[in-house]
This record gives sequence, C-alpha cells and structure tokens, in this order.
Amino acid sequence: MKVIAITPHQKMDSLAALIVEGLYSKGIEVVATDFGNNVKKTYTDDEIIEHSKDADYIFAIWGKHGLNGVPSPKFYLLDKINRPNIVAYIDGSEWTSTGYPDSPTQLRDSLFDISRHRGSPWINEEMYNKCKWYFKRIVFEQDLEREKIIPCYIGAWDEYFGESISKKEYDLYCSFGGHAGHTDTGLRGPIYNYCKNLKDVKSVVGQRLDHKTYLETISKSYIGISSWGAGNCCRRMWEILSNKTCCFIQKPFIIYPNKLVDGESCVYYETMDEFKEKLDYYLKNKEECIRIGQNGYEHVKRYHTATARIEQMMNMMKNG
Repeated sequence: MKVIAITPHQKMDSLAALIVEGLYSKGIEVVATDFGNNVKKTYTDDEIIEHSKDADYIFAIWGKHGLNGVPSPKFYLLDKINRPNIVAYIDGSEWTSTGYPDSPTQLRDSLFDISRHRGSPWINEEMYNKCKWYFKRIVFEQDLEREKIIPCYIGAWDEYFGESISKKEYDLYCSFGGHAGHTDTGLRGPIYNYCKNLKDVKSVVGQRLDHKTYLETISKSYIGISSWGAGNCCRRMWEILSNKTCCFIQKPFIIYPNKLVDGESCVYYETMDEFKEKLDYYLKNKEECIRIGQNGYEHVKRYHTATARIEQMMNMMKNG
C-alpha cells in the first residue's frame, strides 16, 4: 500500500506524529512532503504528484503553523493531484478555552461550558470539500451531524512505553510545572498546588527530568496525574497509561471510540473536590491502583497505539 502524506513542516504535532508512526508500523509506503513528526524520507512536489498516480490514499495532515515563520502544510498539492475520492484530511487542531485564571475572556467556568471549547471556525470547510474522510482530533456530539466527520483521538507513541518497573517507590507523580511545563490552564494549577502541599505522601511534583527518568518515575508511581489544557486532552495521560500506572484523568467532554472506564482502566475527576476525594481513597488502596494501572496499559495497547489508530482509520475508509 502507498500513502501520500502531506505532513506539517518540522514542528511537532501530537496527532500528526502518531499517524505517521502508525503508517510506518504497518509497513505502508509513505511518500511525505516534510520532515518532522516521525517522517523518515521526503519528496519534492513533482515526485509527490508522480507517486499520487498510483497511491491508495492521500493523507492531508494538519499541523501548527504560522508562528515563528512555520509554513502551512502543502495542501495546494491536492488541487494538482485532483483525486478527492482517496483524500483523508486529519485535523489535529485544538481550541484553548479552559480557564486562564487572570484572563478576562477565559474564565474558569469555561471548564464546564462545552460551547466554550468549540472555536470558530470549527470545521475547515475548504478541506472538508476536498476530502472524502474528515478525521478530527476533537469531536463533540453536534460534529457528528456532518457525514464526513470521524473522531480520531491522539494516543500513545511507541516511545511512551518505557521499561516496566514492577517495584513502586512513590505514591504519586504530578508533572505539571516540571516535565509538562505550564500550570495555567484547566485544573492544572489547583492540582499542582494541592499535590505539592500534601503531607505524609511520598510524591514527585514538578521536577524537571530527562525523558528516560521521567518515564521511569511514572512507572515507579502508584498514581500519575493528568489534567488537560487545550483540546480536552493531554499527552501526560497516554504516557502514564503506557507505563502501568493508575492514571487520574480530568474527564473529557469529547467523543472518541474505546473510551477508558472510570474505576477500571483509569480514575476520572471533574472538580477539585472530586479529585481530592478520589485521591484520598486510592492512596489508601494501593492494590486498586495496581489493578487499574495494568488495565489501563492493556486498554491502550489494544486500542490506542499508533498501529491501532491506523488500523481503525483504514477499516473505516475501506467501509466507505
């Protein structure tokens, strides 16, 4: 199988990198436009157009662009190729409206107002008209009224799966303010401050670690904490789940297949009061943390790796 991949230019994008990794893992010939996001080889515009003549699919993949001079993906090639019946647009865009504490436009009540999480324009109408399948990272109920819209969540890159460490050393790990960076949006700030001030709990909170040590620290912890910023999702979630650690997840509003289950493969919370209550319970029930961590790992390996995501996409595309 051959796939033309119109890829973002250099700058890392979570969904783009997952999709490209999945294509390679399935042994698919990838004819890509730009390096970055796990792309191994690139081709000129003329080579792309020539390869498109016998390509099975064309993946036009959104990427962050505009800032610091990052150019847009080469979507102009779609008109030159002119094979809309094999085009899949992969929209990895987000919308940040999750409550900056000092912002007059992003108040904390936006955490619970779903309408505040859908920016405008929400669907790229130009790309919608140029594709047969519109895979979208962030999908709400009303989006499914459009026939081409297909939920396509981010997931776990291969590098997230560290060496599994059976011996737990820490009660919890909270990376916000350290490895993950900012604590401004959503519930990240309140959670970070709460965990930092916990007494009689062996924890790692806000330390900057190299990537290997970071994954090892997750694996050594009974509980790892994720709270989303933009887009109702967070890469920390997938890193925690991939290392057999019980993941506390700020419950997302978005729609995606094969969701994690509260109390079985993760622990969901929606408010600080709920977070505190559940954290207290699971800190006193470490065997439950071990069970949920193992279940979460198995769930991700089955449904949310790069390979699994490409298999799901290909099955949908073959069926229409």
